Amino acid sequence: MQPSEHRNDDERPDADPEAARPDTLVRGDSRAARLARRAPAVLAALFAGLVRWTLRLVLPFAGAAALLHSFPYHATVQGVPFRVEGSLLTRPGLSAETTLGSWVFPDLSGLPFGVHITPEDIDVLELARAAGEDRAGFAQRLQADAAEQLPRIAAWLVAEVVLGLALGLLAAAAINMSMRYLRRRPRRPDELRHRVRQLGAAGAVVVVVAVYGWVTYNPDWARQSRLTGTLAAAQLFPGQLADYYTQQSKVFDVLGSIVGLQASLQQQIDDDRAAGTALQIMFISDMHLAANYPLVQAYADSYDVDLIVNTGDESEFGTSIELTSTYLDALRAVTADTPMLWIAGNHDSPDTVDVMRSIPGVTVLGDKRSTGDGFEVTAGVVQAYGLTIAGVSDPRTYGGPGAYGSDDGSVTGPLQRSATDDALADVTDEDEEDRPFLDIFAAHGSVMAGEARELLGDRIRQTNAGHVHRQNDPADVQGDAGIDLVEGSTGAGGLDNIARGSARPPVAFSIESVADDCQFTRVIRFQIRSIRPEETSPAEAADPQAFGSDVTASTIYLRPQEIAEDRSCGTELGIGEAEPL
Repeated sequence: MQPSEHRNDDERPDADPEAARPDTLVRGDSRAARLARRAPAVLAALFAGLVRWTLRLVLPFAGAAALLHSFPYHATVQGVPFRVEGSLLTRPGLSAETTLGSWVFPDLSGLPFGVHITPEDIDVLELARAAGEDRAGFAQRLQADAAEQLPRIAAWLVAEVVLGLALGLLAAAAINMSMRYLRRRPRRPDELRHRVRQLGAAGAVVVVVAVYGWVTYNPDWARQSRLTGTLAAAQLFPGQLADYYTQQSKVFDVLGSIVGLQASLQQQIDDDRAAGTALQIMFISDMHLAANYPLVQAYADSYDVDLIVNTGDESEFGTSIELTSTYLDALRAVTADTPMLWIAGNHDSPDTVDVMRSIPGVTVLGDKRSTGDGFEVTAGVVQAYGLTIAGVSDPRTYGGPGAYGSDDGSVTGPLQRSATDDALADVTDEDEEDRPFLDIFAAHGSVMAGEARELLGDRIRQTNAGHVHRQNDPADVQGDAGIDLVEGSTGAGGLDNIARGSARPPVAFSIESVADDCQFTRVIRFQIRSIRPEETSPAEAADPQAFGSDVTASTIYLRPQEIAEDRSCGTELGIGEAEPL
């Protein structure tokens, strides 16, 4: 046999000698095998580390939350026993809770920590007798006694948090050590030093959190509050409380006394943060043919509302036949006593504008006209009680052609901005110093309100809009640019929500207080969830008990605005004629 016949594959010219080396193959195989063998151990170590750190984080917070809930502070103020309970990660802020409802101040600090005050075994009849006729004095004594106990309450809550965190860390350490024992792992030689380091790190975290709470503490926490339940319902109709006494019922006497005490405490906050009120403005929107004007009338009468600003969507399909005589009679009953400024929404046609213009007491700002291929709107302005209030209607109309009848924001947004630009063209053509200063600019939707603020900047002190059937967040009401109120649906969506098959939103409306110097000082925003507008009679609308625990009243105290120092506002100044802006 020839030698060439005995040549193996390694001797072939095209063979890769490195690839065929046995040590290379063994090295590659062993590396993959080692990785495969180590993968379960690595995953187990990662899982164990995750469990350890979860325990170290969750158990301390759970311990602090459990202690805060289980061991509240008990005290007595002016004969009223109460408890103070802290909460962690849930219900932040300060709240006072009673069987008649709650009074909540949500903006205490940036920490997810809450303090909740609840009366215990209180004899409300005895409380009513103790308050007597001098409710303001009794409220002051309550406040003074409570203030004396604040240091002890704070120390108690802080001690509970620290002790709860420590117990949680001990529990985490005990579980960790038990797991090491069950896994037959040896005890660390420096176990005590390791735990001391952990405790020190936990203490450092507590200090950092405390510093953060101190830095984020909001000294103006009383600027925003929220009432719920019967307390909120009674705020709707304070004038009705006098009728309760005629019934000689202890229940009504007690309700009146409790609400009176709350009102006295509220008045102390008002005195500190708001000047004397010259007039009250009510903001409503999006009635959508709902039978809610009896509710509006009862509220306006009881709260001495001097002016109503209505940002439109009175009707649904824009036809005059929708506005029935019953509906218009309820509207006339409101405007017979309280004048209304009105602009058209995207469901209001020129026919609706004409009907509203014919209602005594209603002033329509601007106009809305058909152009054949769409609609044209103009802006109007009026002098009302010393305020300059302007408004522009929405160019859209239900069933209109093209973009004028669309609900697509990408289509309607440019149309609304263009309509606002055209409506304000005469104003924006002026030199900046010659442009009028508008106290309130009303538009149906936020797109047009925002465009007006872009065009006029700080020449607009406040914008008002509706359309979205929900109120804007309290934190968004007053910013650096000014005040922006987005009102919810006072008609609770009315026929619009029924036609769309969507859930009914709460009935929503607001009242704003205006001081003698024309400063906007306070806004109270109401939401009622249980009311059924189509089933509400005028008598039911005037009864606070009809709303139960589904009423929320939120109070926002406004920061002073930059306005001329020599201004004055009051109802004696009257309301002028509407003019083009």
